[in-house]
Amino acid sequence: MKKLATGLVGLATLLLILSGCTKKPEPSKTDSSTEKVKTSQSSTSPSKTKVTLTDKELVAATYVESYMAQHSVKDIPTAVNDILKQPQFMISSTGGYFLANQEPVLANGDLGIQSTITDDKIHVQSYNGNDHFSDKYYSAKELTSKYNTHVELLKKVVAISDKHTAELNSLTDEELALAAYVRNYATTDVEIRGYLSGGLADNDFSVEFQDNSYRFGQGTASSTEEITVSGNQVMCVIHDGATETNTVNYTKEELNKLFVQYKKLLDVKLELGKQNSAKASTSSKVDTTKLTEDQAKTWVKNYLVQSGVVAQDTIDNRTSVSTYLDDNNYLCLEPRASAKDNTTNDSTLGYFRINDAGELQQQNTDGDWQTVSTSYLG
Repeated sequence: MKKLATGLVGLATLLLILSGCTKKPEPSKTDSSTEKVKTSQSSTSPSKTKVTLTDKELVAATYVESYMAQHSVKDIPTAVNDILKQPQFMISSTGGYFLANQEPVLANGDLGIQSTITDDKIHVQSYNGNDHFSDKYYSAKELTSKYNTHVELLKKVVAISDKHTAELNSLTDEELALAAYVRNYATTDVEIRGYLSGGLADNDFSVEFQDNSYRFGQGTASSTEEITVSGNQVMCVIHDGATETNTVNYTKEELNKLFVQYKKLLDVKLELGKQNSAKASTSSKVDTTKLTEDQAKTWVKNYLVQSGVVAQDTIDNRTSVSTYLDDNNYLCLEPRASAKDNTTNDSTLGYFRINDAGELQQQNTDGDWQTVSTSYLG
C-alpha cells in the first residue's frame, strides 16, 4: 500500500513538471506585418491616370474653344453636341497646319479654324465665313488640363471628322449609280467632265429610285437605264431602243477611282435630276384639257427649251406668247422671240394649239397639226 502511494506522488510530480514546460504560442510576426501592409494598401488612394492628347484631339479642343467663343456657349459638352451635328465637319492636315471646318469650303457664317502646332504651343486663327474672327495661342499643357475630364468628347469630335473625311473620299450609292450611267457613255477624263458639265441635258435628265434601283432617263423610255448597287457591284440595265436591253457591270472600286474627283459634279446632276422628276410628277397630275391661258403659255415655252429650239435665257427674257381661239375653239399660241438687245424686231418660234384631247400640237410647213407633247411641262 505504501509503495502504491509513493508511485502516485511521483506521477503527479512528473505531470506538474511537464505542464510547466508548455508555453503559449507567440503571435505570428509575419501575420501581423502582412495585416499592416494590407491596411496600408487599402488606405492609399489610387493615383490619377496621366492624359496625353493627340494632335487631332488638341485641334478639336481649339475648335471647341472657338465655337464656344463665337456662339456664346458656356460648357464643353453642349458645344461638342452642337459640333457633332454639323453635316460636313472635318479636321485635315495641310502643310504643317490643321484646318477644322464646318464645310469643306467656308461660306458666310460658317466657323473654321487654322491651327499650327509647334512643340507645346498652338496658334489658332478663327474665321467666321471669310472674316477673321480671332487669333489666340494655347499650350498643350493648358488644353490637356482643361479637357482632362472631356477626352471622350474630343474623341467623338475626331471620330465624326474621320467619318466625314472618308465619305468625302468615296462615292455614295446614288453617286456610284450616276457614275456608272455616265461611264456607259464616256471613258476619258475629258469625256466624263464634258458629259457631266453639258452632255446631260439639264431640262429632261431625270433621277428616280424605284424597286431598289436607280432610274436615269433623258426624255424617252428608250434612253432609260436601271442601275442597282448591291455589295461591291454596280449593275446597269441599258435600254437600247424600245425593246433591246444590254447589261453592264462595274465594281465600286473602279468607279470610285475614276469618279471620286467629280463628286461635286455628280451631286449637282443628281439634284437636278431629282428636281426634274418632281416637276414631271407634278405635271402629270395636271388636266391638260382644262388649262388656263398662263399654263398653256408655260407648256409652250418649256417645250421650246426642252426641244432645243431656244435657250432658257431667251425664253425668260426675250420671248412673248400671244393667244387666240380658232374656229374649233382651240386655244392657239404664237411664241415670238426678239434678238438680244433688240426689243422692236422679233421672229416667230412656231404656231401651237391645245386640241380637245389636251395635247400640245404644232403646225408644220404644210399647215397640218402634229402632236409634239402629251404630258404637261410645268
